[in-house]
Amino acid sequence: MTDEKRILLICTAGITSGLLVKNIQTAADEQNIPIRVYSAPAIIAEQAIQNQHIDGLMIGPQSEYEVNRLKDFLNYKAVAYKMIKKEDYETLDGEAVLQDIVTNFLE
Repeated sequence: MTDEKRILLICTAGITSGLLVKNIQTAADEQNIPIRVYSAPAIIAEQAIQNQHIDGLMIGPQSEYEVNRLKDFLNYKAVAYKMIKKEDYETLDGEAVLQDIVTNFLE
């Protein structure tokens, strides 16, 4: 998978997004979608964006305030981002979030 896309999910502490990442990655693997999804606490998002290649950033609904803090940096690094729908986040719906990722970052 040489054209594998890297998607970072952030939330306040990184715990819930870690569970969601597992569900998204499972759905992606089952559908042979070439992505690698991982999570981090929002507090280190800027560092992750600066030091790693990231093709897309998904933001947990409780971390919406992070958009303002990161917006200039995301624009500078040309990293696309999208908020995770609250209902998908709360139910850990990896399939629904994967579809958002495909629509926003892979098409």
